Amino acid sequence: MMIKPWYLGPVLAAAALVASAYWWQAEKDRWAPPEARRPDLPKVEPMPQPAPMRAKQALERPVFWVSRRPPDVDDKKGSVARELTQSRLTAVLESGGERVAILQRADGSTLKITAATQPWRIVSFDGRKAVFASADEGQVERPLEAGSPAVAPARPGPIADRARNPAANQ
Repeated sequence: MMIKPWYLGPVLAAAALVASAYWWQAEKDRWAPPEARRPDLPKVEPMPQPAPMRAKQALERPVFWVSRRPPDVDDKKGSVARELTQSRLTAVLESGGERVAILQRADGSTLKITAATQPWRIVSFDGRKAVFASADEGQVERPLEAGSPAVAPARPGPIADRARNPAANQ
């Protein structure tokens, strides 16, 4: 007589379970944990001490005093360069060989620079950034910044009608 395979599977599983339980009971007293080892740690170097603070400006002009003012700067070329670097390039207009860059200063006023203006002139524009050069061959690059786009009026149509009159949607 032949044993059917679906009877053999549970019998083999039960035999494996009995053998595992016997091995567990017979071998559990002989097990010993491995000896403790120290982990291999990388060498740690102490961090360098921070440099001592130079607080001359803070002592001369404390932060929360009413009379605090920015430091005086007499450098005219530096102030023009600083003004240029703090400005936003809003547009560059090109017509033939003429090129005009329009910048917006930090105070909101506009500044127009052409190829002939002094002390700064526009040298090149590649569609994304403009390069400005000064009389002493200093160069400043300014990226073209997007302005606030104008809001387009809503076109009449079924979508605009639904947006204006939500009760009509029901």
